[in-house]
Amino acid sequence: MAASVSPLPGLQGPADDSSLQQWSLTTLPPELFLTICDYLDAKFVICTLSEVCKAFHDLLSDDSTWKIRLSKRWPKKYPPVEVLNDNLFNWKKACIEREEQYRLWFNWRNNMDHMICRNELSASVDVVHLMKEGTLLASGSRDRYLNILDLNKLDMENPDSVKDAMVLSLNNAHRGWIWSMTSHGDTLLTGSWDTYVSFWDLAAGGTVNQRVKCKSAVLCTNFDQGNVVAGSYDKLVYVIDPRAGIVQERRQHKRPVLCMALDDNYILTGSEDNTISVFDKRAGEVYKTITMEKYPMSMSYGLGQLWVGDKCGQIHLYNARHGQFNIVETYDIGHTGKITDIRHSLGSIITCSTDRTIKILEPSCNPGVITTLTEHEGEVAGIDFQNDVLASACSDVSIGIWRPKCDARV
Repeated sequence: MAASVSPLPGLQGPADDSSLQQWSLTTLPPELFLTICDYLDAKFVICTLSEVCKAFHDLLSDDSTWKIRLSKRWPKKYPPVEVLNDNLFNWKKACIEREEQYRLWFNWRNNMDHMICRNELSASVDVVHLMKEGTLLASGSRDRYLNILDLNKLDMENPDSVKDAMVLSLNNAHRGWIWSMTSHGDTLLTGSWDTYVSFWDLAAGGTVNQRVKCKSAVLCTNFDQGNVVAGSYDKLVYVIDPRAGIVQERRQHKRPVLCMALDDNYILTGSEDNTISVFDKRAGEVYKTITMEKYPMSMSYGLGQLWVGDKCGQIHLYNARHGQFNIVETYDIGHTGKITDIRHSLGSIITCSTDRTIKILEPSCNPGVITTLTEHEGEVAGIDFQNDVLASACSDVSIGIWRPKCDARV
């Protein structure tokens, strides 16, 4: 006797055995349909196939489908901090991003356009910042230049196209090295060793709206609900109102403030004094102080995770859910120099180092290395990553740019 099969709920199966040769996706058993989907890109399955009919949509909307798919392909714990409520975590988006990032970077030479840009540069580059969904790239160098490139106008196979792609190039944008950058809308913020924080209006052609003087070199900056928070060499954390200037100074550290991250609830600052200070914005006080063996150089905060890169080349994962900020684990990922910058997302963790390399890692506990980029000849001072575009700043008087080829986007 032939085994009976049940078609997808809401769809009709074949009328009798004589039509078995006419099976289609709409008449397959759910288990077989999902097995076929395992061989298709998650983005196509979620964004296209699930919209074909209600039965496909209902079957592919189950979070367990994507949790199982992720665990089969990458057995390590993901996300690296526990998800207490699946309704607060987008498993479909996570699956899309993990597959996309792995596919792009595992074979990046075939999937990514790449350029090491030296044209129009004459000094070490310390900071890069991507804006406008990865279409604008700002950089600051030790010759005090502030440059902004329109990446849509950049021909990645022609270094001379940098001149045509340059939409802003300001000599003596600061009187000291430009060390930090952040942006909000059309406003670009730069912090410098000349002790100034400058507000640049890109919509007005890059004019300076405001300059605010701090007491020492500005090493890290971030926008915070209309204000700006800056960490400086003089151990202070400044809160700046663009209209009124400095409105608050806080001494939370005993050594220079090197890195910063924040959200609606907390401002995190890392210092050469081997600590990370967690400032509770609502309470108006330091909520927690995290002590490290080696001082933090960089941090990435979000998705309930805090990733910290230290001066010895290790990265540290903290569980930041519900204000815990408890250490999960410390990982040696193969860097032999300081971790100068780190970025994490649902799809990857990206680090750079004074050992001249950039590493693309799996975004899981005990992250494996997807690839190591060795295109720079000097220390990599910083990176930024937005909309699958990666930019790097390097002491070899260059900027690195990686972006997906048009035919590599699924």
